[in-house]
Amino acid sequence: MSDINNATSNLTPSVEVLAKLKSRYYEFPRREELSKAFDRVLDQFLSAHLADQHIEGRGLIVTGGTRTGKSHDIKDLLRSFAASDEPLPGGFQRNYLRVSLRSTVNWKGLGVAILEAVNYPFKLDHRSTATIWSRADSQLMREKYLIVNIDEAQHLFSDKRPAEIEVILNGLKDVMKRPGWPILPIYSGVPELLDYANANEQLTSLLEPVTYHDIAYDAASLKEVDSILVMFSDVVGLDPTEIRNSDIYNRLIHASARRWGRLIELIINALANVCVDHPDRKALLITDFAKVFRSWTGASNAANVFLIENPYRIETGILYKA
Repeated sequence: MSDINNATSNLTPSVEVLAKLKSRYYEFPRREELSKAFDRVLDQFLSAHLADQHIEGRGLIVTGGTRTGKSHDIKDLLRSFAASDEPLPGGFQRNYLRVSLRSTVNWKGLGVAILEAVNYPFKLDHRSTATIWSRADSQLMREKYLIVNIDEAQHLFSDKRPAEIEVILNGLKDVMKRPGWPILPIYSGVPELLDYANANEQLTSLLEPVTYHDIAYDAASLKEVDSILVMFSDVVGLDPTEIRNSDIYNRLIHASARRWGRLIELIINALANVCVDHPDRKALLITDFAKVFRSWTGASNAANVFLIENPYRIETGILYKA
């Protein structure tokens, strides 16, 4: 316990305030849509079991651009699923597994990643693909993992030949049809993942798509940005009144490359900077966003989307020479 206390006491003020802000979860309306889709595939699976029908897994394929908040919402969904006290019919347990894939992974590598995620104690490098997947299936069944989230699933297909891609697609379908222990997968990744999945009709018949769109420049998005800003400002006691207007909100959207996750990061970092660098200040200013944008991109004041008249001529999401 003393080691934990010492580690906490050694945190810098920046880490402490960032941790305080990041511990708050902002729930978008899309989070409810994700939950509804998850409930539908779970209900299909459990009802087939109760009706004594042939059961096979159902799953979700969740796609969207980088930093749109997919992983954040999926993690929250799975934590909520596991935390529920309501028993599942058929003796199924509320156990889930998350695996995030590296860019070089193949079908064998996915089996290895699953075994590593369940802390399988033996070396796997010299084992065949069939052996690895046999053991992965056994571990999933033994430890009763019902839900498996394969994150960054597009890496399974990158730089693969058509024959390899076909093997992988069939494998993703087969894990939902295992007679001993079918799983309910959540395959998540960038939009190209949907294109790969659509090449296998049997796979797509078992999946339901959920799409995370980029931020639109519309009234609904501006209202969402305002809610986010107010919620996180309240966490640290800063007043955002001066910057609660559509011009600054549109600049935030542009600076974040229209990605919700990135926008939240921008707001959180601006608030943290004020708390640490200007502890006596009570209000959040547009220059606080400019400071974060500069540190993220290296953009000069003449190319800073929060400081110039026409921010939309500036390309965001890239790095500049600082």
